[in-house]
Amino acid sequence: MINVDTLDMQRLNDGDYVRQYLSGQSQGVRIQKFISDSSEFAARVRLTITQAETSTIVYDKNYGYVSGVFDSGDIYLPFVDNNTIPYLITLNIEDWTYALPYMQMRARLSHNSGCTYGLRLRDANPSLPDGWIMGTMLDLDALRQTGGTVLPVCASNQYIVGHASVSVSGDQLSVNVSFLPEANVELHRSSVYLLPHVAELTALDPGELSLPRYELGQSIQIGGLQTALLYMPMTLSFDATAMGEFFYDAGGADISQQWQLWQNNLAMAQPTDGAMLWPTEVPAMEAQPDPGAGQEGILPEVTLPEDTAGDPWLTDGNGEQPLTESNQWDMTAPLVLP
Repeated sequence: MINVDTLDMQRLNDGDYVRQYLSGQSQGVRIQKFISDSSEFAARVRLTITQAETSTIVYDKNYGYVSGVFDSGDIYLPFVDNNTIPYLITLNIEDWTYALPYMQMRARLSHNSGCTYGLRLRDANPSLPDGWIMGTMLDLDALRQTGGTVLPVCASNQYIVGHASVSVSGDQLSVNVSFLPEANVELHRSSVYLLPHVAELTALDPGELSLPRYELGQSIQIGGLQTALLYMPMTLSFDATAMGEFFYDAGGADISQQWQLWQNNLAMAQPTDGAMLWPTEVPAMEAQPDPGAGQEGILPEVTLPEDTAGDPWLTDGNGEQPLTESNQWDMTAPLVLP
């Protein structure tokens, strides 16, 4: 809502003022302006909204003669991309013209899904619900040597919004999360599951899982385990405007290493007759938007270029890759994957 009468017309070129009073994360705007107290003094009103960068007129309406308070009603502004879009609002009342800037910011994404980066679980287990949600295979022997690792936290099948710190000391493991300040994350729900055997994951909804559920920061026993699946479903709201994106490729080097750990875990639990409980290859799956999420627009399909660099949470198979500053995820800036 922009009430023209409440604006300081001398500060329309002040960036801080525009950010506070003439910017919004909504899908549109509504303009109001007092005209007169009497219908005898009605004035002709015309309102035009132009996308400033392209000079494209997205709204133009002649309201005829108006008295009292002019109210444009809700005006939808088209979704363009994840950037802030500048508009010029021109309100003509008889011979008076009010020219106002308006900055449309990316709408806040509400109650979206989140998880740690890793295997798309539907790829590995076709009996699970379709979707993009991931779990992360952990090489516990390697983590006992390095003391832990840092994993990206992904949201809405598109964004990196923070990271999960996995700490290992002896036979104890714990997980904590932190979020990027610019994401302005509100965490509504989170669960931590550590599965010694990946075959135990029979559902993605925490309410349907009959597995031990842990809280963030809680100690989890890992004695005798070599690998395990970390599954951390979350529900969160956040601002996507300044977020870096993640890209997923089922055939990429990092996912191939995750898949190998998955297969190693399965091999430890295979029946003696050699029958396979799970597929031996991950089917390719295109990225899909977060189903049912409270977000505007359609998320693009995303792919990941082949990653030839070392994986930040896996070893080379011999447990020789320590967790160093060079191979941790850098969460101080939007993630850029090679």
